[in-house]
Amino acid sequence: MKLRFGPSPRLVVSILAGLILVLLPVRASAQRTAAYAEPLGEKFIAEGTAANQQQPRPATPDAGKIALGEEATPTPAPTPTPTPSVQPAVHVYGWVQQGFAANLDSPRDRINFGANLDWRSNDYRLNQVYFVCENPLEHESRPNIGYRVDFLVGHDAPFFVANGLFSSFTGFDATSGVGVDGPASFRRVNRIGIDLPQFYVEIHIPDVLGGIDIRAGKFYTLMGREVYPAADTDFYSRTYENIYGTPFTHTGILTTIHAAPTLDVVAGVVRGWDVFEDNNGSPSFHGAFVWNSPDKRYNWTTAWITGPEEPNNNRDYRTLVSSYLTAKLGSDSRWLLSTGGHYGVEANAAVNPATGRRKSADWYAYSAHLFYTVDPRLRLSMRAEWFRDDEGTRTGQLKRPGFAASFYDLTFGLGYKPYPSVQIRPEVRWDWTPDARPFNDQTDRSQLTAAVDVIWRF
Repeated sequence: MKLRFGPSPRLVVSILAGLILVLLPVRASAQRTAAYAEPLGEKFIAEGTAANQQQPRPATPDAGKIALGEEATPTPAPTPTPTPSVQPAVHVYGWVQQGFAANLDSPRDRINFGANLDWRSNDYRLNQVYFVCENPLEHESRPNIGYRVDFLVGHDAPFFVANGLFSSFTGFDATSGVGVDGPASFRRVNRIGIDLPQFYVEIHIPDVLGGIDIRAGKFYTLMGREVYPAADTDFYSRTYENIYGTPFTHTGILTTIHAAPTLDVVAGVVRGWDVFEDNNGSPSFHGAFVWNSPDKRYNWTTAWITGPEEPNNNRDYRTLVSSYLTAKLGSDSRWLLSTGGHYGVEANAAVNPATGRRKSADWYAYSAHLFYTVDPRLRLSMRAEWFRDDEGTRTGQLKRPGFAASFYDLTFGLGYKPYPSVQIRPEVRWDWTPDARPFNDQTDRSQLTAAVDVIWRF
């Protein structure tokens, strides 16, 4: 098959497959370590999805989803202070993520449907040049104030940008969100944009209901499992849930109550899904319950959001609930399993083809994520997902209509760190649906892709 741009996808697939086969036996025989509780950036076991899934912790909503007892970003450990009255230093850090995704069928529209955010077939992506400036909140016996500002440049920005903030030139269609109302709502994502995914202040108030944290500003959603900062993800590609089923960011206020040593309750009011300037006059309500076992080996996080989300419509509510269980397995915690899913419904978001009347739309998914840490430099990963878009209201994107279908995807990958600040992640992914033909110029029911990304932390 003829490839019009870039290197041969068959060659890229062969290189990635060979890399996986070579690295597995080499690294499996390497010296192993049992030091699994190190901070992010120090031990590979402590890295991963949103907020370090391997480290269950209190549920204060950090830079990504608090789900799964994860820690949203690779925040350096604060320097010990000589006295309780001294605040920790401000941390400035970030990363650069870039990658390439190969498709053997070389679709003419260059779209790897569903693979997001490596959606561009046989093409290079500068996904994220990401900067963070923060003063982390301290959970101690005295009140204290923290803050965080994230700045993003890259091909991922048009996906994340919120209505009313950089949306006029970063590629967002301000009339709607991803997936709603089909082709009219697509985001012009084949361009490099800028965004401020997060900027907020927060305060810790001890000795009230076990301790309270209050956050105000713009922040990543608590919904789902996977997050959006590249340095905290498990794979280069994303689940259908991550892009089609859940929001990206919210603007508003969240309160976390540390109700018990093992239970945190989060509740707040936000402007809605991916809006900085609200598109209607009604707020949405967002929250979560986060439970961690006393030994920190198990975490169960359930999050929810409800409210009207359509432009100029305060009547029709969209409600979403997600729930995930994460468990460290084995005496040395080398195995990590995270499994769960979500259910969403929106009133009058679809049209009955038989009657022409509006009706409710719903979508839901289930996924399982399994990881094995060979040593601090190498982790093996597997992910399987089923995503259902009942009325085709969520999968309308990239100038395409939505597909009323079930989608299945299976991904195998590894994360290799040749240097402490550099991570290389090859993966092979297979997508399939029995109900539609969304792949390879909308001619196939299945799709095979191979991708690799490199993340450099600074």
